[in-house]
Amino acid sequence: MLKSDRTDIHPSILAEAAEWFAILGSGQVSETEIEQWQAWLNAHPDHQAAWSRVEFFTRKLQNLPSQAAFAALDQPDLYRRRTLKALAIFSAVGLFGWQISQGRYLQAWTADYQTAIGAIQTITLADGTKVILDTDSAFNVEYTPDLRKLQLVSGEIYIETAPDNAGLYRPFVVDSQEGRVRALGTRFSVRQLSGNSQVSVFADAVEIQPSEPESSKLTLHAGQTTRFNAEQIEAATAMRADRPTWTQGFLLADNMPLSEFLLQLNRYRHGYITCDPQIAALRIVGAFPLNDTGRVLAMLEETLPVKISNPLPLWVKVLPR
Repeated sequence: MLKSDRTDIHPSILAEAAEWFAILGSGQVSETEIEQWQAWLNAHPDHQAAWSRVEFFTRKLQNLPSQAAFAALDQPDLYRRRTLKALAIFSAVGLFGWQISQGRYLQAWTADYQTAIGAIQTITLADGTKVILDTDSAFNVEYTPDLRKLQLVSGEIYIETAPDNAGLYRPFVVDSQEGRVRALGTRFSVRQLSGNSQVSVFADAVEIQPSEPESSKLTLHAGQTTRFNAEQIEAATAMRADRPTWTQGFLLADNMPLSEFLLQLNRYRHGYITCDPQIAALRIVGAFPLNDTGRVLAMLEETLPVKISNPLPLWVKVLPR
């Protein structure tokens, strides 16, 4: 059974589910549309969760007395589709918006600094520290007499720390959902993932402390990267970079599987990209501009045995040619 209680479904995927709900409920759906919906549904677990939520909460709304809403369903196909889509979006997002408001989406929207999907922004803080926000990222700033703290809400930030210009010698830390990263005079990045945080150091070192009281600390040095959760830190691995390539506007692929490449590219554009399993293992090499993801997809079509399909405005399918 599909679950309808997840609260971490991206709004764009809920919108896609609402679009399909409107099409299938319009009364004039073709066999091709049914096949396309089934393919969309099976493409990712998030699609199934979004569809389940739309169905579940729309059924709840249909039990409410609303003569105007159901009178609209007797109108011609186009009007009926608009009504069903509005009903689905309202039920899945609006009526139960309190679930999202308690989660990371509202936290990101109300953060001190945030970026939209596809945007990269540079911020200089009061002490001279430079922070670069990756796409769809957010953080808060809290400077006290004893501590300089950034709270990473979502996404990824790259930090070039500055000496404490207040003359207080306050430590500089970044808090993620899983713990704390303390700068030891350094350049580093922190990325908030699902259930863990990733840290990469480009100069000097940082100290990582997971949030569980009994967990061990780790000092991570320049040229190393690792992930940690609330209980433990993974073994550090080596990396070769002076700074993250996204800070320079590029996605770097070094023999990266196509499926992973598309997941990373998808972070910089609205909607959803799916990859056919037959071509998922194709290897990608190169540096690709993040300010024109449409052009990157066209380049893939020109250089690889793949073709690009757009079943819906927010859905890109990469298929075998």
